[in-house]
Amino acid sequence: MLRVQEVQVTLGSFRLKEISLHIGKGKYTVLLGPTGTGKTVLLETIAGMHRVEHGSIFLQGKNITRLPPEKRNLGVVYQDYALFPHLTVRRNIAFGLQLREGRGAKTMQLVEKMADFMDIRAILDRRPGNLSGGERQRVALARALVLEPYVLLLDEPLSALDRSTRDRLRRELKRIHREIGVTIVHITHDLTEAFFLADYMAVMQEGSILQEGLPENILQHPADRAVAELLGIENLISGTVGGHGGFLTSLGNVSLPRPGFESVQGGRKILLTIPGWCLEVNPRKQKDRYAWRGKMTLTAVNFMDGLVELDLAHAGGEQLRTQLSRREMGDIGVSFEVGRELPVGILKEGVYCMFE
Repeated sequence: MLRVQEVQVTLGSFRLKEISLHIGKGKYTVLLGPTGTGKTVLLETIAGMHRVEHGSIFLQGKNITRLPPEKRNLGVVYQDYALFPHLTVRRNIAFGLQLREGRGAKTMQLVEKMADFMDIRAILDRRPGNLSGGERQRVALARALVLEPYVLLLDEPLSALDRSTRDRLRRELKRIHREIGVTIVHITHDLTEAFFLADYMAVMQEGSILQEGLPENILQHPADRAVAELLGIENLISGTVGGHGGFLTSLGNVSLPRPGFESVQGGRKILLTIPGWCLEVNPRKQKDRYAWRGKMTLTAVNFMDGLVELDLAHAGGEQLRTQLSRREMGDIGVSFEVGRELPVGILKEGVYCMFE
């Protein structure tokens, strides 16, 4: 559907560095990365708003690199909605259609059909200034979708909303994608949002794509430390390849299967990524389930929405973190007092090793 091939763009001191990306038809693709990393620049380049210095952009097999934005049939929704404040919701949704089709009964029928789909018929005669943030976002989506774009481009569409509205619209985006089947490219810095929505994911930093693929594959096998940190994996342990199996770390020996490491000389530097769910307090008796078992000191207990975050320290200096539900805390059967030493196990499942 959409192919970005070695695209390079320079804006002042910022540069997109030969970006290549293939977006399949009907896929919900999320570009994940911190603020200032170039996600919006890439989105706007696809939309035709920036001059491509090098490389090409193809849409449905057609080279659109030099086409003006209005010739690309792409829908764009910004985080600030970009609605016309002097027009009613009805006229906002109809604006692009009227430019393309002219005024008429067919245009208004399409507007009302889209209003029903987005559940905003009741506000068609109101103006944006009298709408909530969630309502404005629905109107912006309706205005883009009514044109039946080849690709819908979403620039941080949920970032300006309160939490409950953001959660509702996140589910709404999933419904839209499921029912219409439109190809979507969505940029965000929010991990929860990205993993909730994405069929396919690209992780960006400083104008480059560090890794792309299925979200679960990237999470389980990050390409390097930078990707792991961007994915919110807080437990990163440096070590070396052991000479007699396993990996040597400040925790001691971590015993893991070593595919790809069999012929590596002992002492080679590695990095273990340990998702929080792999840390088990008061581990069970089946020792073969664990890459490591030992004692750690509870240094902090932070209560969150439905979860409890535990900070754990090892005598070797490592600081690890995990989260438990309150039900899990009650089932574990130990007292969670700061300063107390607790038995901890690291499950083999989910731990990943890469070369430093």
